[in-house]
Amino acid sequence: MRHDPGPAAPGVDLEQERVLRAELSRLIEPGDLLAGLALETFGAQSLHALITSARAPSAAERDRMAQVADSAGLGARQQDLRTGLARWRTRCGQLHGASDLATIRRLGGGLLIPQDPGWPAQLGDLGPLAPVAIWFRGSREESASQALGRLPGPARTVAIVGSREVTDYGIRITAQLTEDLVHAGLCVVSGGAYGVDAAAHRAALRACSDQDSGSRRAEDSGDRDASRFSDADCSAPTLAVLAGGLDRFYPAGNERLLREVAEQGLLLSEMAPGSAPTRHRFLQRNRLIAALGMVTVITEARWRSGAQSTAHHALNLGREVGVIPGSVFSAASAGCHGLLRETPAQLVRDATDILNLVAEGAGPETAHPPGPSQESLAIGSWAGRRESASRPAVQPELPLGREHPQDGLDEAQRLLFDALPRRGLSEPGKLSQVAGLPLPTVLAELTRLQRSGRARMVNGHWGRA
Repeated sequence: MRHDPGPAAPGVDLEQERVLRAELSRLIEPGDLLAGLALETFGAQSLHALITSARAPSAAERDRMAQVADSAGLGARQQDLRTGLARWRTRCGQLHGASDLATIRRLGGGLLIPQDPGWPAQLGDLGPLAPVAIWFRGSREESASQALGRLPGPARTVAIVGSREVTDYGIRITAQLTEDLVHAGLCVVSGGAYGVDAAAHRAALRACSDQDSGSRRAEDSGDRDASRFSDADCSAPTLAVLAGGLDRFYPAGNERLLREVAEQGLLLSEMAPGSAPTRHRFLQRNRLIAALGMVTVITEARWRSGAQSTAHHALNLGREVGVIPGSVFSAASAGCHGLLRETPAQLVRDATDILNLVAEGAGPETAHPPGPSQESLAIGSWAGRRESASRPAVQPELPLGREHPQDGLDEAQRLLFDALPRRGLSEPGKLSQVAGLPLPTVLAELTRLQRSGRARMVNGHWGRA
């Protein structure tokens, strides 16, 4: 059962709805379950008006929100509409929806909203964790509608992800799988990062340079699985889902590659132009990659690779997850082996195995579970179980259990740590806007981060320790 966003509010046309959702995409952090439930409950127009006003929510609004949030499994404090409004209102001074839309259109893109015919239906599987809207960027030489015409159907997408630190083996197997899948008519979705992501995007672009090769390969091999997709259009070989605004290419070292993806495929993001990528947004971005792909494939992943959160999201959505095994002596494949050992992920060896998973998932009887609860999609919940599991007996180049500065932090602390400048200092009011947290919360959590050795204060200004 897929989530239905419903029509635009009465009296609000699609362009007005687009401006409202453009501004909501700046106010609300990705993966905010309370915000998603509020958007379902009140609609974009009413929620936008409530956030941008100074009024307190009525008792009826609070009770209605509490009932909906309670049924979704949120705790008493988390389901309070006043708590959500306090954090969403921190960015009200940054609202320029019409200007943001003009910016993305100048870059050859636009904003896709759930009421648009081209909205990817599979995002509805995220339920209230679905994005408010999707910003996209194509070629400047074509219209936004032409760019959206390249968006593939849900049964023709496969997500391929893995570690940023990739070996020659990881690059080779990623490229081979990607080329075979694109030749078979599939679109490869990834995250635009270094390592496996970049290898997948490059291979997809390379494979699509000769559109006839896929059909010839399917015909010559007689592979029924491949020939099933051989008549597909190769107009969008790959999609890159980014964690920041599409007005800049991140990481900068992949700028040329991302420009090519924009020219031949599409760049996607739920973040408004000008939004910086943060660790929180990278992890939440992974849920979109998992939802867009009919199957998620991990080709090479270290023990703490972010690609494993993508696999976790896919499994929670009822998607098939395929994993390429590696050497038991390689730390670069330790995360792959952990997935195979501890989850329902399936071992795959080649594109034929992946095509079989796609064919199984594309059947008309495929059941799509309702949107996952906050607990099932909590970032790091599965990673925490991995940390407590026994480690593989390998001698890696880097310690498998090395700590990350955000280990042990709750969501508010992670958002605030992301907002702290790596160099220099920032005042609490600015940190409140960047993190999307109310000022009293920022002040309290800064003290806790300072006590744990993660933050430093100089003359009332704060930075990372």
